[in-house]
Amino acid sequence: MALTNAFYEAVTAGNTRRVRIMMKDSLLVDPSFREFYEMEKAAAALHGLYDVHDGRAFEENKNYWDSNYMDKQMVQLIRNFSKQRIAHVKEIVRYLYPVTKASYSNAGNEGTKYTPKEREHMSYQEKKQQDQLDGSYLGPKVATGAIAGGVFGGVAASIAGVTIVGGVIVGAVVGGGTVAALNGGNK
Repeated sequence: MALTNAFYEAVTAGNTRRVRIMMKDSLLVDPSFREFYEMEKAAAALHGLYDVHDGRAFEENKNYWDSNYMDKQMVQLIRNFSKQRIAHVKEIVRYLYPVTKASYSNAGNEGTKYTPKEREHMSYQEKKQQDQLDGSYLGPKVATGAIAGGVFGGVAASIAGVTIVGGVIVGAVVGGGTVAALNGGNK
């Protein structure tokens, strides 16, 4: 997983708060924490990245661990970026969003697979990222097919003397469906 230029720029500029925010966000975006570890290595020389733990106690009873508790800990993590709090947040993420490891044939490296039940709790962006990782994301390809199909349908309708709007709609649906069918729903 490649780190963003924005992350490297924040490290180079010594923008500790921005680095902390990106590292914190990576804990949810990548529950395997591989991205976090890469960020940690890249920011190792950043002075003042980690705080001494502020002494606040953590809720140890997992029955109280829910998305609200996690959100509170994420906010506190920015205020007190201690290794203890990071470890606690990781525990919460693992508890709320358990992952299983699997190999992606198209990625050639180890990735994360989610069950349908686990995907129910994911945001749109998290689902999109996961779909992109496993190669099942069709967004741009279907849209491109729909546009091409719409143009083709509009031209065909125009030549045939049929209502253009109807032809564009039908062409878009057929074009988009054709692209999805040609890709077999995989790419």
